[in-house]
Amino acid sequence: MKPLDAAKLKKAAPGAALVLLAGPVFLFLAMDLLLFVVLSGGKAMRPEQVGTLASEVVFGLFAGLLASYGVRMVRRALKDEA
Repeated sequence: MKPLDAAKLKKAAPGAALVLLAGPVFLFLAMDLLLFVVLSGGKAMRPEQVGTLASEVVFGLFAGLLASYGVRMVRRALKDEA
């Protein structure tokens, strides 16, 4: 692997920021959804729980997409040109 120069690090910085910000949000929402499903145990949900669950799924998917896009940006910036 070639040594990292300032130009490569400057290109990778926005992607790293996306990963560091959106990654933990995605993991938190994924664990929250998992605990919600496990603890509900097949009980009927109240209407406000359905709305909360739907928005949590949407926010989780969006955070996961942002984190994966950040990883892609970092990999492209640090890729060795052979």
